[in-house]
Amino acid sequence: MAARYMSVLVLLLAMLFAAACENTEPSSEERLEVETAVTGYLEALADAYSTLDVSVLEDHASPNEIAHVKKLLTELLQKTGDRIDADLIDFDIQSMSVFRSINATVRLWEVWDITRVGAADGIEKGHTTSIQHTIIQMRLIDGTWICVGRSIMSQETPIPAGEPSPTVDPA
Repeated sequence: MAARYMSVLVLLLAMLFAAACENTEPSSEERLEVETAVTGYLEALADAYSTLDVSVLEDHASPNEIAHVKKLLTELLQKTGDRIDADLIDFDIQSMSVFRSINATVRLWEVWDITRVGAADGIEKGHTTSIQHTIIQMRLIDGTWICVGRSIMSQETPIPAGEPSPTVDPA
């Protein structure tokens, strides 16, 4: 009986070791597929923010992610009465890991051009550029990579050249 438990323990340890040693470096084909899916998701996200229509996310995101974006848009509208015109200027993938050929984690920098607009009157209330460090979780479902989650790790708003830093006393 002890030998059987020892065999099971050795097998479990071997499986854990094998899982820990999984190569998470995507193949060039996986990298291209995931990057294309990330691009599609981010462009659809910009459309969803600009139009307040989350249906544009349906081919790019999971139902949970779509519900999350809808909640953010609803909260913004309810709290401020504003909507956002969001333009994705650029993004740069910093790293990508693919697990078991169906899950991917993508760390990237995104550059957004954001204009706040009154939802009722269409009057522009502000304009800024935002640089965001994000992590996007992707999953391969029925042959298509979709976003299952996006987290903003940090956000910066660069100060245009010629303007004093808000931390520097102009006097």
